[in-house]
Amino acid sequence: MRRTHWTVSLVCEGAAEHQFATTIRECYLPRNCGTTLQSQNAHGGGGKKALWMARTLQSQTEYDSYGILIDTDEHWTDADRYEARAAGIVVIENDPCLEATLLKIDGKRASTHTKENKEIFEAEYGAAAHSSNLIRRNFTKAKLDDARLSVAALDAFLRLIRR
Repeated sequence: MRRTHWTVSLVCEGAAEHQFATTIRECYLPRNCGTTLQSQNAHGGGGKKALWMARTLQSQTEYDSYGILIDTDEHWTDADRYEARAAGIVVIENDPCLEATLLKIDGKRASTHTKENKEIFEAEYGAAAHSSNLIRRNFTKAKLDDARLSVAALDAFLRLIRR
């Protein structure tokens, strides 16, 4: 018998990443589509903490796929990347931060420095990325579809939820 339901557990580094995951779920995974995305907020602590949470979930639950959505600017090393790969955890890296990924999705130039990206983002959208519904309001499915091939983190996320 063929299994028709696919479950994905995603640990998000913080509130903004969690909102981004919620927006992706709303855009790409309508009810009864055959895939469920359960996202958790690690409440900061960087990629290392998100990886620890994903490993803990992996040992306690039985999802089909596990991933982490993180920034690469702090608390993330090649050793962490290797550990995730060895554990079968998909790593979605915002380089250097989610704001840079979102700026790229919107066709804007992103900096290599987190602080600059956060400043540019707040100037462009009038609030921080973690502000209530900001990502949902500004990043539509059409905009995400247009950016998929040019934004690596977005493409990695969509590959994780599309089997």
